[in-house]
Amino acid sequence: AESIVAVVPHRHLTFTIPKMLRPYFRFHRGLLKQLCRIAHQCVSDFLRDAFGDAGGVGNAAHDGVPAIVMAIHTFGEYLDFHPHLHALVADGLFVDSGLFHVMPDVSLAPLEELFRARVITFLVKKGLLQPERARMLRGWTHSGFNIHRSRRIPPSSREDMERLAQYIIRNPFSVDKMQPNSSGDSIIYRSGMNPNIQRNFEVFSPCDFIARITQHIPDKSFQLVRYYGWYSNKMRGQ
Repeated sequence: AESIVAVVPHRHLTFTIPKMLRPYFRFHRGLLKQLCRIAHQCVSDFLRDAFGDAGGVGNAAHDGVPAIVMAIHTFGEYLDFHPHLHALVADGLFVDSGLFHVMPDVSLAPLEELFRARVITFLVKKGLLQPERARMLRGWTHSGFNIHRSRRIPPSSREDMERLAQYIIRNPFSVDKMQPNSSGDSIIYRSGMNPNIQRNFEVFSPCDFIARITQHIPDKSFQLVRYYGWYSNKMRGQ
């Protein structure tokens, strides 16, 4: 992280999609790369629009470049297939000179709406999402699309940045959470309290547990961590 992340404030963004759409990404793994691309484009447009609306100094950054490290997670708390994105985003835009303009204080709602619209449109164009179902998703007040934004992390908080970097590239499961029962015919997997099942553990047969784990193995050569904008290989090379 220290060799890539600039000494500027950052935020952690989490992009989630509705349960209805998750099977598309399970059976078409290449779509995860496209989900990253859409999220990157949405963040870029959102930041540039925010600076354009700010006026004054903000106009200088209207055509600036974002800096994003994005990690793909396919797993939920109990190893279910739950594709979502974690993004470490510089809280502003870089301009060609290397100067960084800090993001003005704006609502995240337009970014959520943009992300929802573009993901739905993308899946319709791919022929995976039927137009009537797309209209239903667009009309829902609580659509299942969500973007969570952390507090601003100042550049001096290197320990916070390191903890965040470790969090977004963590493994799908933890050996410390695994416990075979006394007879050895099942695996108890412990985690945080899950309100849906009203407990803090799940019980699997050995075969089911292996199946849960193996569904998160990425395709050969597939990159789970991606770099965009100022943090891209091209920009860092320049």
